Amino acid sequence: MPDPLDGLDDIDWAALSHAYGDADDVPELLRGLRSPDPAEREGALDALYGGVHHQGDLYDSTLACLPFLCALAADPAVEDRDALLGLLDSIGESADQSRDCAGDDIPDPQAVVDQAKDEDEWYEEVSWAYGLLAHAALRDLLPTVVPLLADPDPGVRAAAAGLLARRHSRPDAVLELLIEQAAREDDGAARHAHAGALGTLVGRLHDDPPLRLRAVRALAQLAEPAGDPGTELIALAALARHAPDQLPEGTAEQAAAALDRSREQPAAPAPDPRPDTDTLLSHLRKLRATTFAEDADERVADALGALHQALGDRVTIRHQLVLHTLRHGDPQSPLEAVDRAGDLHSGWRVPDAAAAETAEQLGLLLRDPDEELATAAARELRLGRLPLSPELLDTAAAIAEDGRFHTGWGWERNLAGQCIQLLAAAGDERGVSTLAPLLPGRIAPEDLPDWCEQLRPHVNGDLFGVLYVRMRQIVKSCDQEVEDGKLNHTALRELGRLLAAMAATRRPEAPKIIGPMLTAALTLTQDTTRALHDGPCTALSRSDGLGPDAEDALPVLRELLGDPEQKTRVAAARALWHAGQDPAEFLPALGEVIADTENWYARVRALELAAVMGPAAAPLAEQIREDLAAEREGTDHDPTLTRLLLAARATAPDAEPHDELMRALWSRSRDIRPLIAAALVREQATRGVPAGFPELLRAELADPRRVDNNSNYYGRMRYNTATDDAFRADCRALLAEQPA
Repeated sequence: MPDPLDGLDDIDWAALSHAYGDADDVPELLRGLRSPDPAEREGALDALYGGVHHQGDLYDSTLACLPFLCALAADPAVEDRDALLGLLDSIGESADQSRDCAGDDIPDPQAVVDQAKDEDEWYEEVSWAYGLLAHAALRDLLPTVVPLLADPDPGVRAAAAGLLARRHSRPDAVLELLIEQAAREDDGAARHAHAGALGTLVGRLHDDPPLRLRAVRALAQLAEPAGDPGTELIALAALARHAPDQLPEGTAEQAAAALDRSREQPAAPAPDPRPDTDTLLSHLRKLRATTFAEDADERVADALGALHQALGDRVTIRHQLVLHTLRHGDPQSPLEAVDRAGDLHSGWRVPDAAAAETAEQLGLLLRDPDEELATAAARELRLGRLPLSPELLDTAAAIAEDGRFHTGWGWERNLAGQCIQLLAAAGDERGVSTLAPLLPGRIAPEDLPDWCEQLRPHVNGDLFGVLYVRMRQIVKSCDQEVEDGKLNHTALRELGRLLAAMAATRRPEAPKIIGPMLTAALTLTQDTTRALHDGPCTALSRSDGLGPDAEDALPVLRELLGDPEQKTRVAAARALWHAGQDPAEFLPALGEVIADTENWYARVRALELAAVMGPAAAPLAEQIREDLAAEREGTDHDPTLTRLLLAARATAPDAEPHDELMRALWSRSRDIRPLIAAALVREQATRGVPAGFPELLRAELADPRRVDNNSNYYGRMRYNTATDDAFRADCRALLAEQPA
């Protein structure tokens, strides 16, 4: 067999470059890839990732490496060839991204590269040009990798399957080979990889229906029950993503049976030990090892995750899988089962009966000996806003009462703290009796204002007194620090949380305290910024300000209408409005903020307030209409345009309603729909529901995704379930008087 590094020394590597300068070290790294020492091989591979493919970038040295990497991968005398194929795959991914970004803008990538070298400059188009050149090089080189589909090494077969399915320029050229190899493959990991590769080909063969159907049928065979569990699950995931119409009718039951079989199988033999090297590759390997339980089947765990992602909006199947893993165990760990439940319920609208089933299973975990698991269960119950039964709340109350807490930041995040938050979310008065004795001597949590709002009917003198004492302590300590020439931002932010919490209680004595405290906070900063600090300003930023009984806070609120910060002026105006004050006092300040197009945040808050005020803000109507017309002719920025439109409709009810524009905004910007729905609820008595909106509202209520779920099912996010629940309530209210 020819030497895979033949011609290596014929290249002037010093004239090429990588992330750290000239590439004269690359020949020794390529030679290191075939070293008999596994640590040297890993070090060489790690250095190539860090140099010629640094953070996904491509260079002229990357292009020069490609033929040697392919030749080394094809040489059976070289160890760890699957890792070399992985590097080629990563380079190919960067090349594909460059092609997508460049489009048709770089007809001659080599000319772009040559010009950049002459000018000794680097710019975005140069990166794209290297990607286009790498894409062309791989197009010519990858056919030499095709024989590796039948390589004696199962790891090489698996890596080659994925690489060729994703990167070969002609997916039809590898389809039959993949199907044949998958049919005779006797290694579980390689068969698993072939199923995933076939799924990739199904996605790439959308322009060739006969071949696509051939791939789908092969994939369906790999998804047949009673086979290798990992292969079966990854094949189901591929069908769910690329050919959902071919999913078996009992997908949830079949996947659950595969999970059960995986638990019954003997543990796979431990892989050969890898070197413990000072490389990123070694670090990532250790990190992955800590992610999985000792007896976890990593292929099954990864496949289950892929299946959940691919199923996406099919919440019924996903719910059945979540329940199964909560009851019988997740292939990765019990904690992963809880996380999957959280992913589903915080991102998707699961039917009430299903949510109650999940809540019951998570509730059972609150008494689990593994406190990390119990804490996660409590957190997901809260974040998913799952139904809390009386029995579950009794358990949470008992845990909270017996809990032990530290005094530093984040003291409320342990199991007992999560249970206090569950009690608050349910408006359970035991939340107050547990919380009040804990607050003295501890930092006020970020969510304390929300807890006080949820517990409002039960807030007593004990909790209220604790808030007051803590605020006095902070003001006193901050006053001393100001005398010493310092400003304690951390303490002022805590003061803001305490003020907001006191405002959220809506107790009649709250404004008598909030007013002087705001004045004191303003005094602390008058010698420096002359603006109210961001922390205390949060007390005014709640949707209804300080509430209707803010008489004792009115003087400082009026003073804040002249604050240097526009957002503070808007917050003060909001508080004055909800306190029932004459709009003539604060409309001029509000108009100034709306006229300033540079401060987006303050401006949209001002427009939102004008929309809530309605005809009471009529003096601003002409200005808002003019700004609306200008925005439509200019940038047409949907978040700003929506707020201008809603403010225009509210402040001048008899003017042009722009219903067509509002329908268009609803259709193209999902994240602003709650704002529109809330405005329509305010308008409903006078205007009714605009034409065309009943259909849009029904479609929204039928959508399984929560309103801010735009992740396309990838990654792990936690969504704002409270906003979505309020939004759906508005949608139902708007439809209540509409014919079915």
